[in-house]
Amino acid sequence: MVNKKMLLSILIIAFVGIAAAGTWANFVVSAESTGNTLTAGELGIELNRPLQRAFAVNGIIPDSKEQIEYKYLFFFEDEYSVNIRNTGNIPGQLFISATESSSVPSLAENVKIYYSTNPNDPNPIEITDTPVDTGEVLNGGQSTTLYFWYSYKNVDSSIQNNEMGQTLNVDMKFELRNPETSVSTIPGA
Repeated sequence: MVNKKMLLSILIIAFVGIAAAGTWANFVVSAESTGNTLTAGELGIELNRPLQRAFAVNGIIPDSKEQIEYKYLFFFEDEYSVNIRNTGNIPGQLFISATESSSVPSLAENVKIYYSTNPNDPNPIEITDTPVDTGEVLNGGQSTTLYFWYSYKNVDSSIQNNEMGQTLNVDMKFELRNPETSVSTIPGA
């Protein structure tokens, strides 16, 4: 059995040890950086077209039955094009889509609209109602020009005859989206 004096001595030594450990001091120094802010970037879009007018093509006719012919859209004496500019301060990835409508649904099915950044492109890209990435990334203040074509698919004459004299309405939508950034390209990630 442990002696009371011995137990009391152990308790006193433990208490002094705990008290001494609690009074040890470490050096601490600090500095503050204040006034730091994070501001969201801005994307802005501006469209410039020749004479600021939409295109209107009259008298379009179906293609040959063998292949689709891309017909360049001319706007008066110049080609029809749209210059898209990012008026914001961050990069924007350019997407394009189009909605076609007509009183004769087959006309919207048979006439397609295409785009390219090259006015001499032999294989322009079809514009659909789903936004398509053009592959163009515009930094703030930067712009690009898109050129347009159409094709008119030749189908059975009974369908085609219903399309004569009808108008196809095309509404094009241009979007700038902030491009995806890989985490590995962010400094300190």
